[in-house]
Amino acid sequence: MAAKAETRDARLHLRLSPTDDGLIRAAAEASHLSITEFVVQAARASAAETLADRDHVVLDAKTWDALERRVSRKGRRKAKTAELFERPSPFTK
Repeated sequence: MAAKAETRDARLHLRLSPTDDGLIRAAAEASHLSITEFVVQAARASAAETLADRDHVVLDAKTWDALERRVSRKGRRKAKTAELFERPSPFTK
């Protein structure tokens, strides 16, 4: 079942230089999107990327399942790595 579209009633007012305005309009046209849709998609992607490094991560179901399978597997012991951690630290006396 498709998710219901949210009503767009909030507004964001921007002041742009003529150069930025022209660039955004050209990119929206090249993407076959309205200026609103282009700006919203770009802002949404940037916001998601900015927030991705914060305290929560949003994954789709397929990615979550893959991550869950990966972290629930038993780890493999690598001799060279184990040897490295058994050495005394060169940074402590």
